Amino acid sequence: MNKWEMLLGAALLLAAPEALADTVRRALVIAHNGSDDPALAPLRYADDDGVLWAETLKRLGVDTTLLVDPDEPTRDAGSLVLKGAHAPTREAVAQAVKRLQAASLADHAAGRQVDVLIIYVGHGNTDDAGRAYFTLADARLDRTSLYSEVVDPLGADYVHVIADACRASGVVGRRGGTPDAALLAELRGVLAREQLASRPNVGALFAESDDGETHEWSRIRAGVFSHVARSGLLGGADINGDGQVEYSELAAFVAASLHGVKGMPARLSVNAFAPTAAPRRPLVGPAPEGPSVTFPAGFEYARLSVEDADGQRLVDVRRSLQQWTQILLPPRDVYWVRAPDAEARVTLAQLSSGPPEFHPRELQERGPAEEALRQGLFAVPLDRSFYDEYVVAAGLVPVDFTVFQPSAIGGLMPRLSAPPSATGSAWELGLGAGRSPLGLASFATGPSLSWRTPSASVHLLYYGARGAYGVTPLASRDGIRLHRFTLEGLVGLQNPARTPLFAEVGVGWGVLGLTAPGVRQADPLLLTSHVAAGVTGRLAGMKLRLSAQVGLDRVTANGRTGMDPQYGLEISLRR
Repeated sequence: MNKWEMLLGAALLLAAPEALADTVRRALVIAHNGSDDPALAPLRYADDDGVLWAETLKRLGVDTTLLVDPDEPTRDAGSLVLKGAHAPTREAVAQAVKRLQAASLADHAAGRQVDVLIIYVGHGNTDDAGRAYFTLADARLDRTSLYSEVVDPLGADYVHVIADACRASGVVGRRGGTPDAALLAELRGVLAREQLASRPNVGALFAESDDGETHEWSRIRAGVFSHVARSGLLGGADINGDGQVEYSELAAFVAASLHGVKGMPARLSVNAFAPTAAPRRPLVGPAPEGPSVTFPAGFEYARLSVEDADGQRLVDVRRSLQQWTQILLPPRDVYWVRAPDAEARVTLAQLSSGPPEFHPRELQERGPAEEALRQGLFAVPLDRSFYDEYVVAAGLVPVDFTVFQPSAIGGLMPRLSAPPSATGSAWELGLGAGRSPLGLASFATGPSLSWRTPSASVHLLYYGARGAYGVTPLASRDGIRLHRFTLEGLVGLQNPARTPLFAEVGVGWGVLGLTAPGVRQADPLLLTSHVAAGVTGRLAGMKLRLSAQVGLDRVTANGRTGMDPQYGLEISLRR
């Protein structure tokens, strides 16, 4: 790295004060399978989730306290985080909060900032008075006690609450029965925006479904939301590659990962409320040195998962093929990295040798509900397009895409171009309608095929090519039809000011033809240009582009050359 790169890097760091802040992160993880309601069967995997949350946060450099009462299979797995764990009782929670409070006071005295993550996995319910609560081993943690006994006494600069509060179990067990509207409203209120509004330093992330249920899945031996959230924190959500995960990134990652799940009794959606005092406050990162696996741009597999030797699923991601991705891993001696039709066994020592070498594998189908999760979960990648559209729709503050990345030769280099995870090349199939060539009829219509890719130097710009065909169905009573084919190069501007808008210019060549009974004529030297503007978005899961276009054709007809105006509308399906 030369001196100019170092100076530029220092300037960029000064422009991002949170990157320089001396911040300590701690976590309190509470996980409990049981319920104090005889109508609710115990959960199967809340304790496993608690262990995995503790392992994940420790890997991310977060000092973690675990309160869990593990069942026998979980104890037999022998995770090291269980050695210091205590049962999730009210007294244990109170003691943990006191220790965290004392640590916060010491850190503040030393000039450090403190962030605390509170993770709850277990049953959510309401009492006879309609008050919502989370279940502990010997008590209830309702809305009032959550804030007055846990959040507020911590003395932290920022508190981040992640809740996976749910019910029941099964092979793909719904965590709960069918709650009524009042119960759902009260449960939602535990972490509602109104409750957080009076605490600008508190943020929250949780999932819910159309009927208020979330789900466990035996294939991953975990709650679906908890697994997706951990995968995002371990690197899947880091869309700008700065080593930190912010609310907008994690929420967009969870939304993308759940977006493709079909055929389930209810659809999961994510709720994210960043601290209003610092909407871009990272939940985690940068992480300390440790096990990780990196998949470069162009790596052949998009859908990837990592399991340990015992079959415990650790991480899942869905990349775009143009996306650079680094996944952090809790320490294990052996990992299995799997794609839908291939897998690789990797030892801890082999992780630093580059992407693993994959070999064919076999799949087993396990019923319609599990198949819905297997096919749909992580089916949609968190690419730049999904992220930008999600952040605009959710009203979250986006991350900074001027970030630092590891250079190829070591050290850090500032990256001013698009991040590795920016949207890659995209094909679009469109249908347009507009003015007929030469004004011989009221309109012309036809399909188009476009290719667009982001600029490598300025991420707001893109370039591409577009081919279009239009036909005037009936230009005259004599059966005359006009056919117009064009091929253009494109340059455009996308997502200005974090909006889903775009504008582009196209210039190219075309052919204008006339057909009638016994007549064929054409101008093969048509020159064309256009400007277009519009909006991109999603409808029923489809990526769409709607644009208005105005252009000019240089046409020779009847021995005369002139300019023929063109205008119309086009809707395109993006892939």
